[in-house]
Amino acid sequence: MSDKITSLLDLPEFEPEHSTVRLPRLGIELELQELPYDKLMKIRRETDPMLHLIMASVVNHPELKQEEWYHGKMGCATPVDALKKLLRMGEIEKITRESDRLNGYGMGSVLTVHVDDKDMENAATKAALEELEKN
Repeated sequence: MSDKITSLLDLPEFEPEHSTVRLPRLGIELELQELPYDKLMKIRRETDPMLHLIMASVVNHPELKQEEWYHGKMGCATPVDALKKLLRMGEIEKITRESDRLNGYGMGSVLTVHVDDKDMENAATKAALEELEKN
């Protein structure tokens, strides 16, 4: 059991992953960053969650959140409204897919491990013996 605890303690500290997407039509690149769980759950409850996800994920264009850009230049009440006006639906979906991949929703981020019946029986026997030894 202590080997399992040690392996958990040896895990590296959380460092968010980054990825860059390019929008050739606009001539810009967006650097996306993985988001914490709590932030993702909050975004899921928003109207236009895909646009909120993009706003929260982009780290290299802080001007997207500045009133001068979204209100002054784009004529919109919020940064999300300005993104809605700026981006095409396909671009929004592809950027969101990349953000989802960063947040662990991509293929291969979690794999199912199949346990043989014999291995499960051996593990149960070992656990029972350890429990008996404690008592």
